[in-house]
Amino acid sequence: MNFSENLENARNFAVNAAQVAAQKAKVLAAIAKANVTIYAEEDKIRKAELQLGKLYYRDYAVGEEMDNAEYLPWCEKIDESKKLIAELKDSIDDMKAGMANDADVAEAAGETADEEPKAEEPVVIELSGDDEPKAE
Repeated sequence: MNFSENLENARNFAVNAAQVAAQKAKVLAAIAKANVTIYAEEDKIRKAELQLGKLYYRDYAVGEEMDNAEYLPWCEKIDESKKLIAELKDSIDDMKAGMANDADVAEAAGETADEEPKAEEPVVIELSGDDEPKAE
């Protein structure tokens, strides 16, 4: 291989590695965004459960009959949040499963995952007799 071929191979490897890294960064950002949404929904659930508990206890404390119509909206909010959390967790699992692994990186570099990385061919510099230093 000559110098320009080595340079081109190195450039191609760097471009492929950068593309893989960019794709992984996008997936990780999407996973982080989904996790933030999950935490927000979990907070909504805690607040709804707190409000539901307050309503229930208020009715219990004053001896009123339990009013299911008053509880229903809070229960529905909890159910909606739990459904969204389940969907987001499934989405995260799908993203993680689809994320490129080390075998994909090796494949992009022209290697297989089972092989050791290929050693570069040594660069041989041939000197003609005119290039040798001369004793003065």
